[in-house]
Amino acid sequence: MRLKNKTAIVTGAASGIGAATAQLFRREGARVVATDLKGVPADGAADGWLGLAQDVRDAAQWQAVFEQALQRFGHVDILVNSAGINGASAGTGRQDPEHLALEEWRVIQAVNVEGTMLGCQAAIAHMKAAGGAIVNVASYAGTVGSPTAVAYGATKAAIVQYTKSVALHCGRAGQAIRCNVVTPGPIRTPLYVPLTGSGTPTHIPLQRIGEPGEVAAAILFLASDAASYVTGTALPVDGGLSTT
Repeated sequence: MRLKNKTAIVTGAASGIGAATAQLFRREGARVVATDLKGVPADGAADGWLGLAQDVRDAAQWQAVFEQALQRFGHVDILVNSAGINGASAGTGRQDPEHLALEEWRVIQAVNVEGTMLGCQAAIAHMKAAGGAIVNVASYAGTVGSPTAVAYGATKAAIVQYTKSVALHCGRAGQAIRCNVVTPGPIRTPLYVPLTGSGTPTHIPLQRIGEPGEVAAAILFLASDAASYVTGTALPVDGGLSTT
């Protein structure tokens, strides 16, 4: 029960890493506000679960999500910015530097970067008095060249940098808000597998792709009081890929 008496907002919670995180947080005692573009099904433990539809690109919807969380649970202690898209879900064009369509670039930037920025802004406004924890979800693709996913990789690099800036701002302002980011490698999610398949990736030291629950466990650590002296950190969850 590492999150007992805490309330967490988790975006992108209908599938993949977001879903695994929301479910793990609930098992660890948190009251969870789970959001996704088309909504999130009701959880069995309805007293501690609120599923909402949310477009993370819309500042007004961020305000509404926090207001509903406060109305239902009284306070918000944790935000996990997990909502994100890649080229496959944003458009049909080729996502290399030469052929990437401007519109696809803008769609991916809006969801991944602007959505994360708006979430952090809303969280800071609501957490600055009592403190809290923000965990953003980036990617290994944001730490290396990504010639076949340039828009996606660029957004994930931006999230890593933005996370560090949020951590510094909150610390220097005397706000007890920690902000960290996870950088997953290949994970068995609806975004990753259709693009690459689920075979054995020999270039990864652990010789397999990861599971959403393994990323959720890292997010849980960063969101919990066990990481009370951790802020501005980018935590790889990539089977050792970042060491190669």
